[in-house]
Amino acid sequence: MKVTLTVKEVNPEFDREYAEKQHDGKESEDNILYNWEDEFEVSGDVKEFKVRNNAPYILHVQMEADKDVKTYEVPSMTLVDCILEDGSFTTCAFSRSIVKDTKKVQHKNGNIHFYVFLKGGKEIVNPITGIYIAAKDFPSDLPLPDDEDGDDDDITFDEEE
Repeated sequence: MKVTLTVKEVNPEFDREYAEKQHDGKESEDNILYNWEDEFEVSGDVKEFKVRNNAPYILHVQMEADKDVKTYEVPSMTLVDCILEDGSFTTCAFSRSIVKDTKKVQHKNGNIHFYVFLKGGKEIVNPITGIYIAAKDFPSDLPLPDDEDGDDDDITFDEEE
C-alpha cells in the first residue's frame, strides 16, 4: 500500500464565525485556516502502518567536530511508523504537546492518507524531514537547526534506528 502524510499547522487566529458568515464556512485570504502544510509520500510499498502515542523518539546526532553519534530521547511523542515490504522502515514523529488532532483516511484500494494537525502559535523544531518537536522538548544541549540559510554543516540528524 501507499502511505501519504499531510502535516498542517492550524492558524490560532482563524475566525470560524467570520468564515461562516462571510465565506460559506471557508477560509479567505484574510482569514486562513492553516499557516503552512507539508506533505510526504512514503517511498516504497508499506506492509504495516501504525501510530504509537506517548512514545519516546530517539534522535541520533553527529556533530562534525565529534565523530561519535549521540542519542537523545525525546519523550511524549506521537510516532507514525511505516514498515516497508523490504523490511526497512520510516518513522515520522510529533511532540504530543503540539498535536491538535489526527485523521486517518483508508481508501478502498488500501492506500492510507494520514493527517496531522499541529497547534498554531507553538515554537516547533524540525531537525529533519518528518520530525516535529516542540521547542520546549528539544534537547537543550543541542543547537537548534537553522532553517533560514540551510547552513547546518556542523551537525547531522539521523532517523531513529
